[in-house]
Amino acid sequence: MKPSDIRKAADWAASQTRSHTLFLSETRHPGQPAFDAFASELTRTAPCVRVTPSDRPCQIPAFFIADNIRFSALPLEKELAPFLEALGFQAHPSPLPENIQAQLAQLSTPCRLTLFIAVQCPHCPDMVRRLVTLAVHSKHIFLDIIDGTLFPETADAHQVRSVPCLILEPDFRWTGRVDSEEILTQMIERDPSRLSAATFRQILEQGEADWVCRQMIQANTLFKGFTDLLRHPEWSVRLGAMVVVENLAEQAPQLAVHLGPVLMQTFDDVSDISIQGDLLYALGEVGDPETRAWIENRLPGLTHSDLKDAAEDALAAIEDRV
Repeated sequence: MKPSDIRKAADWAASQTRSHTLFLSETRHPGQPAFDAFASELTRTAPCVRVTPSDRPCQIPAFFIADNIRFSALPLEKELAPFLEALGFQAHPSPLPENIQAQLAQLSTPCRLTLFIAVQCPHCPDMVRRLVTLAVHSKHIFLDIIDGTLFPETADAHQVRSVPCLILEPDFRWTGRVDSEEILTQMIERDPSRLSAATFRQILEQGEADWVCRQMIQANTLFKGFTDLLRHPEWSVRLGAMVVVENLAEQAPQLAVHLGPVLMQTFDDVSDISIQGDLLYALGEVGDPETRAWIENRLPGLTHSDLKDAAEDALAAIEDRV
């Protein structure tokens, strides 16, 4: 932090009447030490800020200002003020104009926004303020703020060529300044069936498995972004997806049975024993006689004891239900 940043942080801290908690990722990324160092300097300069390690998995270092706001940037120079303001919103969110409040009230589909910024960008702080304010007022908005100069590999993966660049996964993107009304209009008109696996993961991490189930029942179709989570390498992610499978099997068995072919194909595509075991469990929850025949055909070729047990349990579950 430059002396001007330290003065700015100290002045902000002096105006605060309560403490603020900032969660910091723990990654093996080469950039993690810089985030750790900034956190240490910030807590020395602003004692009202408490930094706590986050247990949420991250590919790149990040500060979590709230459950739905992730800041993968070092908030220096022009970005320090909007970052501190966002911390202050934990106690006193900035008020919104009535037209923006009305649009937010219509937002029922969770949305993932990714904003790429750069510290030297003159227009980025305004976009950060604008989007953080929206996310603070709506649990449906998941906001990732990423410094493209710090993480060029992430920017390249999203084909970012200039900043600020805002991406509404993955259908819309804006470069430069954009009004909140336009962003919200696109979010409101989103089709849940086109949400990505990353967004469904965030929805499940917020404990909204029922919402995912209801949306698929309402649309009478399975969402690919969701089904992709059934083969996710992290067990906790698959566990959340299994909750949806269980709910779907109970509430809409005629729709749930269509998961069978998807799960069987996925089983043949993966080699991880734990993933295959979870897929067999899911097949037991939704399977029909055709699924039972498929499991019986696979059973003699299963060499791992855990898979044999999972297959037999799935067969018993199908037998009990059918």
